[in-house]
Amino acid sequence: MLMYHPAFDANHCLYRTVSILNATGSTPISWPLFRMLDFYYLFPSQLKAIKPWPREIGKYKSKTANIQDQFEDLTNPARTFFDLQSFQKAATLELIAKGCLSKSKFDKGIMQLEPDALPPGYIALLETDEFLKSDAFIVITKALPEAPFYGSNGLKSRSGLMEFIYDI
Repeated sequence: MLMYHPAFDANHCLYRTVSILNATGSTPISWPLFRMLDFYYLFPSQLKAIKPWPREIGKYKSKTANIQDQFEDLTNPARTFFDLQSFQKAATLELIAKGCLSKSKFDKGIMQLEPDALPPGYIALLETDEFLKSDAFIVITKALPEAPFYGSNGLKSRSGLMEFIYDI
């Protein structure tokens, strides 16, 4: 049986990447943080698994209660997160090749859209996407980038998706 999931669709990954970076605006997004934001875009109910919830973004915790549980069973979120990396990297490199992402910033580990890279029609399309107006997307693009990322109290540790023990 052939099963489709947007997690492993390269074109959907392109769309997610642009959506996330467009919504975060001028906030610098590191490659590891971007990977995490993309994971939560795909599996928003996993936001509820961030324990304990970061104090710095406490005002957003109530928004996670409105997120519906996913229908699929994600038995190993860390493995799924790891498996997504090849799709995320391919999509990123394609966006760099098309001039949508800054290569010089990416070489420094930062994901940033090039100014005026998105045509007005595409921005209008993004504005019609209901998920991009949801509480989940607000938490993903506004709250998570504000939270500490590294160390034993960072998102890497709290999410359980990435190893944090070697963080400085």
